Amino acid sequence: MEINLKNVEVMIAVPCGATLNWKTVQSIVETCIGLKQEQIKFIFQMVAGCSIVEHARTQVCNTFLKSDMNTLFMIDSDMTWTFKDFIRLLALSTKMEVVSAAYPAKNDKKTFLLKGCEGTLKTNEYGCLPIGGVGLGFTAVQRKVIEQLAEKAEKVIFPWSKGERIPYIFRCDTSGGEARGEDMAFFDDCKDLGYQLWLDPEINLGHVGMKEYTGAIKDAMTMKGVS
Repeated sequence: MEINLKNVEVMIAVPCGATLNWKTVQSIVETCIGLKQEQIKFIFQMVAGCSIVEHARTQVCNTFLKSDMNTLFMIDSDMTWTFKDFIRLLALSTKMEVVSAAYPAKNDKKTFLLKGCEGTLKTNEYGCLPIGGVGLGFTAVQRKVIEQLAEKAEKVIFPWSKGERIPYIFRCDTSGGEARGEDMAFFDDCKDLGYQLWLDPEINLGHVGMKEYTGAIKDAMTMKGVS
């Protein structure tokens, strides 16, 4: 897959607690070195110590909107990845407005959080699948999507916003009588704006818990109905 990245300017956003696993730190360092070598403009943005993840994600988006970056790459603080997979998803984000990779849950039975679409799945020209939603742990979004979400979002004062009303882009709420996390609410909001969500099934991610759970969703998927 040859995609020109010379015009990409990416903010890498990681909300985290007080500590980071060393394997996540290793992935971050390798990614920053790789981006410098490829001469891709980037900013690394970390929100540390916020116990409410939707607030941390909203703070990241606010910082992104005040920057001149054109791509927001959201990574959870318990992810591990290679630079090869990072640059792959970044390249795909130049062709699709919202694109993610799936990662295994923190259990020995290899399962992935994924909300599919109805009907037969068909890959696009880049090998990506249309989906209804997935965990936000490794997701790239074009700037215009975040701008449109911010325009529609409720403006709220947060403890860290110093009296400024910030677009409340991420939230936990309910939908159809069911609880909905901030990741699925975000993806549903993107769909409401008319954007298709895409999944790259080739990327292999690690998810750090009691140990590191690794895998690519392509190896766990029943490929019947996928073309």
